[in-house]
Amino acid sequence: EKTMFESKLGWKYFVHYMGWNKKYDEWMQYASLKKFDESVKITKPTRANQGGGQQKKRRKTEVDEDYDIMVKIPLPTLLKNKLVAEWDAITREGKLIPLPKKEYTVAQILEEFNDLVDRREPWPEITDGLRTYFNKTLKAMLLYPEERKQSEEVLKNGKLPQDVYGVEHLVRLFLKLPDILPFTNLDEESLVALVARLQSIVTFIKDNGNAFYTDFE
Repeated sequence: EKTMFESKLGWKYFVHYMGWNKKYDEWMQYASLKKFDESVKITKPTRANQGGGQQKKRRKTEVDEDYDIMVKIPLPTLLKNKLVAEWDAITREGKLIPLPKKEYTVAQILEEFNDLVDRREPWPEITDGLRTYFNKTLKAMLLYPEERKQSEEVLKNGKLPQDVYGVEHLVRLFLKLPDILPFTNLDEESLVALVARLQSIVTFIKDNGNAFYTDFE
């Protein structure tokens, strides 16, 4: 176990991701670390091993719940509060987030994170994946009904959501990722490593929330 202390950043730990090449080892701040829970190290069942019977159904439910815990990305209280305030403003007060974003679009936020980590592998691949997921899932998963008309207007002429929307909808993506990740081809250890890295991006968003968020119209 390797550790070091920096006066500005505090304790840092040298992390190895099980199932990943050693070239991905890196120093990470304590706040970015997520405790690994051995009890959730389990593979999601396939149709082949989902038999009948009450006992098997009960086991399937337990396995699914453990898997859901494994891929869940906890949000800091600050971001949870922002989500609640957004929902209230949009669905109850009829407000909308000003779009297109003049600065700190989803693409720009992820680029700033890449700059922060010096574009070390596999960060560019991860942020590229987030951009792709964002562009493909925005209309289907990340909008409230009240936002759909605005979306049609701001995404005219082939504009990509990543260049129009900002942190508010990016955070919603992190809520939806547990529904998406099980359909990737990652093995269990790689999935655990990916979730830990996504948590680092969430922490980055939280730490820069004052700059990224804007007021409602």
